[in-house]
Amino acid sequence: MGQASTREHPGSHPRGAELAHRGFYRLLGRCPDGADTAHLPGAIIMTDMESIGLIVLFTFLALWLIELIGGRLRRSPRPRRDFGFMLFGMFSNLVLAGAAIGSLTGWLVIQLWPHGANSLAFVPFWLAFPVIFVAEEMAHYWLHRASHQARWLWKIHRTHHSAQDLNVAVVYRYNFFWVFLLPQTWMGAFAVYFGQSTAYFTAILITFFVNLATHSSFRWDLWLRERTPAFLQPTWWVIERIITLPDTHHAHHAYGRGAHPNGNYAVTLFLFDVIFGTAKIPNRRQEHYGLPISPRLHWAEELFWPLVRKPLLPKPGPAQPKPAAE
Repeated sequence: MGQASTREHPGSHPRGAELAHRGFYRLLGRCPDGADTAHLPGAIIMTDMESIGLIVLFTFLALWLIELIGGRLRRSPRPRRDFGFMLFGMFSNLVLAGAAIGSLTGWLVIQLWPHGANSLAFVPFWLAFPVIFVAEEMAHYWLHRASHQARWLWKIHRTHHSAQDLNVAVVYRYNFFWVFLLPQTWMGAFAVYFGQSTAYFTAILITFFVNLATHSSFRWDLWLRERTPAFLQPTWWVIERIITLPDTHHAHHAYGRGAHPNGNYAVTLFLFDVIFGTAKIPNRRQEHYGLPISPRLHWAEELFWPLVRKPLLPKPGPAQPKPAAE
């Protein structure tokens, strides 16, 4: 009999699990490259996470500063509250909840498939990316739709809709527990562990950039549409039915004329709204953002429901006239 090959499948070698341990703990800043990881619990490989995180952070901050300098953030009647909610979301959802979910799913995937590390690495990017991207988009569509239909889910998601003006800061305006429901958060550990980190992070980056573009206070889509030659105008009919644009997502965050809060659920692929009958394309600017009860929501319930439950605050009284100058 011939000599057995010394090459082993990457998923069958104990080094695969060790790399997974090391990658995740490096992400948290708890494990230097030379440290022994044999005793650490199972986790996931996230060697590209630092670079991805920097891209996300600096892109968001650049757009936020543009809106700040341009005076866009002062349109909100409560800019300090909005800023506090943004900081809370960036820290709690990304750092605390993200690390907790990464630890749990990373440990779980290694327990279920201890020899599965990189076992799907042979799948080419051109096939893995659309599968991951469409699956994540589909899952998010149904979660988002359910969060507008089920009362307990709406209470968690409502924080994202209580902003009385729409800008990029709303991307991080979430109840603490919302991130625990997001499908892309849970899918990451599996995609990375099985060797499809590039496809997964590409999908996440595209989703993030589209999220920024559709929450932006700059209505760049209407600006482009107004300047599109007449013979090319029909292309917008196609584009707006495939991809989510500010026109449809602003309508989702609005109330009053031109609003569609109980529809337009897709993050990136608006085609899902078209297919499942939840699409509305207003082709206009919205008049009011947020919720009619936004001023009456207690900040603690917005951030921590269901752990914190508060009654609606009293309705604000009519504005008192200023005394005439003597």
